[in-house]
Amino acid sequence: MDWLVTADRLFDGERMIADGAVAITGDRVVAVGAAARASSARRTRAFANATILPGLVDLHVHGMGCGQVASAITTVRDLAAPLSVLPFEQRARAPRVVPAGPFLAAPGGYPAPVFGIAITKVVRGTKEARAAVKLLARRGAGVIKVGLTSRFPNLSRAELLAIVDEAHAAGLRVSAHVDESEGTRTALDVGVDDLAHTPAERDERLMRSLARAGIEIVGTLHVRRYARAAALANARAFVRAGGTLLYGSDFGNPGIPPGVDGEELRLMRRAGLSPLDVLRNATARAGSVLGSSSVGRLRAGASADLAVVDGDVLRDVTRVAAVPRLLLVRGSAAIDGVRFSPPAFGSC
Repeated sequence: MDWLVTADRLFDGERMIADGAVAITGDRVVAVGAAARASSARRTRAFANATILPGLVDLHVHGMGCGQVASAITTVRDLAAPLSVLPFEQRARAPRVVPAGPFLAAPGGYPAPVFGIAITKVVRGTKEARAAVKLLARRGAGVIKVGLTSRFPNLSRAELLAIVDEAHAAGLRVSAHVDESEGTRTALDVGVDDLAHTPAERDERLMRSLARAGIEIVGTLHVRRYARAAALANARAFVRAGGTLLYGSDFGNPGIPPGVDGEELRLMRRAGLSPLDVLRNATARAGSVLGSSSVGRLRAGASADLAVVDGDVLRDVTRVAAVPRLLLVRGSAAIDGVRFSPPAFGSC
């Protein structure tokens, strides 16, 4: 056994456990709770007045996880990058990255007019749409991203349906950038899996339709400063209707801090989520979005991604935004007390 970590409480991705303990061998959790406490290990860490929790998942970042190093986030979904980043080489002790690569877009479509052509792959027609998905899947993309906004040309319904069909055949989800109701209705119509943002045009009836259809929303409420009231009203309607509001910061935009965005967590609470649901949606539920039963959970067989933070996170969920006292990434110590071990390879 390599690690035995104990604390007053443990959140396993679904529920809070008093008197928590986790045992780890290599890059896997081997026992949780009483079974873990019965273990002996080469390294033992015991924490008073603290919470053990699985590494958090940020489902909307830019920068390939570099902004989340040395935080409680151990997995990110990067939703826009040049094709050249694929296949992406995972870095030791840095967050796991699930990359989208470039947006699929119509000629002149978002994001090219705003952020440039480098993160955009233009498709013309259903044949090119299917070929683009196959290319991204072959290069190791973990999700397909499309842009839908009334300010710029959009992919046709036929092209979007082809993208969704091809992505699902490859076992990939489709995430849609949306701003207004028009693009959101299109996303609903063609059957995307999640929205990369909470829509910024108030339409509570549409939010209820999204919830009924099982389309999830990655909140990014903090970044919606220009339309905070509308986005928050939409998020509340969506949560009331039973929709799943997921954690995503949209790091890389001005004003969004590195690491865990405490303001985003507060806004998720204001949208109607309990502290427990905020944590679930940023761990186990987010792992499911990534198609993984191992990420965002602390249970036997799960990836050994673990953070220890001070205090009781159910009393104040923003405690997870602090620098962890212990941070394990795939079983390797990135933070152990005051010692920080930077990621191997790359600029992170």
